Amino acid sequence: MKSNEITIKGINIKVNIVFGSCDTLPRKTTTIGGIPSPVFYPSVSSVSKNVWSVVDHIELLVTSNHPQFLVSCFDVYKYKSDKKLKNALVKAKNQYQVILWDSGIYEVVWSKSKRWCKKRYMKTLKENHFNHALSFDDYCLKKQNTPIDHIFSSLNSTVNQVGKKAISPIVHCPDPNHYADICQQISLKYKPKIIAIPERELGQGVLEITGNISKIRNVLNSTGEYQPIHVLGTGNPISMMLYAFAGADSFDGLDWCQTVVDYETGTLHHPLQFDFYKYQSVWSGDSDMSFLARCYLHNLEFYKFWMERLKLAIENNEEERMMEKYLPSIFFNQYCIALSDTT
Repeated sequence: MKSNEITIKGINIKVNIVFGSCDTLPRKTTTIGGIPSPVFYPSVSSVSKNVWSVVDHIELLVTSNHPQFLVSCFDVYKYKSDKKLKNALVKAKNQYQVILWDSGIYEVVWSKSKRWCKKRYMKTLKENHFNHALSFDDYCLKKQNTPIDHIFSSLNSTVNQVGKKAISPIVHCPDPNHYADICQQISLKYKPKIIAIPERELGQGVLEITGNISKIRNVLNSTGEYQPIHVLGTGNPISMMLYAFAGADSFDGLDWCQTVVDYETGTLHHPLQFDFYKYQSVWSGDSDMSFLARCYLHNLEFYKFWMERLKLAIENNEEERMMEKYLPSIFFNQYCIALSDTT
């Protein structure tokens, strides 16, 4: 716990800042496949606004032997006859790359597909080698509150066919205030490898989202066993920093193939501005690669560096110092208060 006195509008406020938890429950140092946490999974999706295909992205991740990434069952099924995709997934297996398989409901929402169903989801998993998969969360498509029993039922049907150790739940709550209680019930009943929650459903801004992650972490830690939290759709480095320090363990996102990152500030920019930042990485002078390939590899290299920075900050209790470097001062003060309100 850190005690900090901050000034907002001329008023001195003393707050106790607790990063991640209100108790001393040890944080897990590894996640799926033994990867050190916190960890970022570069996502691949057919609904990503990008000139590259799904197969192009996967081939780059496999060719560069990136340690982990996320694919969608929807996309693997859609392109199941593509030999390049099959070869890339086999090579990834042989290279011991960790692949997290998403349910495909994200693609359903944005593509408005009517053909994706649980039968095809299960068929895709059974026909492919996978390290870990996220449960089929089609219940979120219903415009109403979902009873916890429905979430249990959805998870049970997948676990019974694939195996408990290979599946983790995706949790959706129309009211972010309900996440902590539902996640606690799921953790106690299933003890999954991760509990995945969409970033966009956790609040209306990073401050509210950070506070809700901290609440979830505190409630989960009260069970006495550490339960990793995965935040879906988070690829922004600054957001990952805030969420990791609040208690999240892993993330995935499309930002790595939609933007270019500035190594000095951790901020994201239009990929055409790679010219501004290319000399920050080793990929600037490789003329044998396309412009976008060098941009994406530049980003992937950064994410490795960034997650290591977060890991070291957590291990050495230097979260505050790192946030002061990358956050506007007024926001840092608000962040401290948001975290103190959750303890």
